[in-house]
Amino acid sequence: MNEPFSVTLAVSGGVGPYGYRVAGGTLPPGLRFSGGTLSGTPSARGAFQFTVEASDANLSNKVQTYTLNVNDLPPLSLEPTLPTGEIRGETRVPVMIKAPRSARAARVTWDLGPDVQVTRVQATDGGNPVFWRQQGQVLSLDLGFKSVPRADTRVALITVKPSKPVTLSSGKFWYESRDGSGKVLGEKRPPAPAQTTPATSTAPGAGAAAGTGTGAGTGAGTGTTSTQTTPTPTPQTTPATSPEGSSTLPSPTTAPTPTPTTDPATGTQTTPGTPVPTGPATAPVAPTNPTTPPSGGQP
Repeated sequence: MNEPFSVTLAVSGGVGPYGYRVAGGTLPPGLRFSGGTLSGTPSARGAFQFTVEASDANLSNKVQTYTLNVNDLPPLSLEPTLPTGEIRGETRVPVMIKAPRSARAARVTWDLGPDVQVTRVQATDGGNPVFWRQQGQVLSLDLGFKSVPRADTRVALITVKPSKPVTLSSGKFWYESRDGSGKVLGEKRPPAPAQTTPATSTAPGAGAAAGTGTGAGTGAGTGTTSTQTTPTPTPQTTPATSPEGSSTLPSPTTAPTPTPTTDPATGTQTTPGTPVPTGPATAPVAPTNPTTPPSGGQP
């Protein structure tokens, strides 16, 4: 269906010329019968029965009934006809086309394996262009068709030579066929490689770079942002250690002002935390001024 179709009825016996007409029944929509040829593009599926009458120059006639089944064409395909078993020497492999439709070009890629070398590629019709090359174990082949090839016909002949006994496989035979306007009519492509997403891991402490923290950088930030924020440095203070030594207590930003105390022996005020010189236990006595007698005393 929806593909060009043409067939010519043959008449034998009688005296020509011959005349034809549809004597009964229904032709498939899209087809017409003229001069013994049924042609056109059928546009509806189904089984259609019709009767054709043929007559000769002596006015003798013959009637024949036909049934034409209209279905969707199978998909266009290109396949190699492989030999059975192992090959040990130079071997020719034909490439066949099925349901060619309006194919005018084809591209073939065939992974032959590491032990097979292509020695020659020929087109079935000598006038059809063919270009090929082998890179590693992969054959690339481009075919052109001056006219649409017939169904189930050979379009290329590939000659291969193994370096050791091997069994050929069509498991990695890929193709693409196009019409004269470049429209893809049929293709067989290799499967797309599986996409693997690398696992994302977070290093210890890495959350601090993605979040916003305060203090001396202890503690991990939470959340994930697209823009990293660098925290403003905060002056660090040396933490005091508790008597048990098991936890760290934060030091106050400003130390309290100590209260001065008076030494009862000397009457001198001192501030706690200020080093005091070490001396004898008895405070020194101020020397007596020899030039001035003590008040109310004897010389």
